[in-house]
Amino acid sequence: MPPSAESNSAEPPALLWLAEVWQEHRQRIMHLLAARMPESLRRRMGVDDLMQETYLACGRRMGFLREPGDLPLYVKLRRVALQTLADMERKHLAAGKRDVMKEVDLIPSDPDRSEYSDAWAQFADTISSPRTHMERLERQATTRRVLQRLPKIDREILELRHFEELSNAECAAVLEVSQKTASIRYVRALKRFRDLLLAEDDRL
Repeated sequence: MPPSAESNSAEPPALLWLAEVWQEHRQRIMHLLAARMPESLRRRMGVDDLMQETYLACGRRMGFLREPGDLPLYVKLRRVALQTLADMERKHLAAGKRDVMKEVDLIPSDPDRSEYSDAWAQFADTISSPRTHMERLERQATTRRVLQRLPKIDREILELRHFEELSNAECAAVLEVSQKTASIRYVRALKRFRDLLLAEDDRL
């Protein structure tokens, strides 16, 4: 049913609002889900299917998404997307997951199994780019060693900023800290990562 003239003169209908919001943030949500979707789930459904499920979940969570407050809209969409991913894993893989509407554990216990393992190696290359295939393989091994030594809190903020491309304000909202704290945490994490990586390079 088309919206009435009265609804047009007030605020956009909820579904129209959601469609506009989804279009604005669609690429970021797809990037997030593509990075975090486990291979076992990919064998049962595609990223496009997961995106469709996420959109439907957003429709059911309209009250949460439109609720006034300081939480950035993308952070709300991100939480719904991660919840949907967990729901699909439970449905298709019978894997118990905790409620990510309260926020998920961003960093797996084993850094080698991180969804962002390849991205970490590429990130390390920005500090000291290898020139040969053998050097690239060595850099991947070096990066894994560095990640095992890097505190979880540091890996978390670096992944949010560099791989999910969240703003400092969005990182602060995800981590439930002030923007100043998020900024300080990021600078310190970046320095630790760089220092550890360069120290590993010196040992080679």
